[in-house]
Amino acid sequence: LQPLQPLQPLQPLCAPARRNTTHHACPTYTPTHTPEHQLYMIEPSGVNFRFYGCALGKGRQGAKTEIEKLDLNTLTCRQALKEVARIIHILHDEAKDKPFELELSWLCEESGWKHTYVPAALKTEVEEAAKKEIEDAEMEEDEEEDEEEEKA
Repeated sequence: LQPLQPLQPLQPLCAPARRNTTHHACPTYTPTHTPEHQLYMIEPSGVNFRFYGCALGKGRQGAKTEIEKLDLNTLTCRQALKEVARIIHILHDEAKDKPFELELSWLCEESGWKHTYVPAALKTEVEEAAKKEIEDAEMEEDEEEDEEEEKA
């Protein structure tokens, strides 16, 4: 993580959030691709850092923990989509959180280096794969617990 100089043009973007509230809710993601592809997160104060992967909003701590477990240097964009869907579904608590619709967008070679929504068919495919992976992991945990109970 490398700190950068504050980006002055983004300061006015966050000013209304600072002026009228005590909570500063204006972090911004800024993808770049000159000369290499980079991702920056800019806080309301203007402080910004370069990341391989980051999270913001509700559940950000859990998401950051899951992101840190990934090898983001080797994942393809399609593989990362599945991991993003898995992380969001893992962190969603059906008992206390509202239902949600997963929206995915990307900026990669496959999208022509334009920020676009992921095609619906691909979104459905990665979301189903993520849900299946979560379900399989839960079943495996249940089997391990059953085995431990039998031994005891």
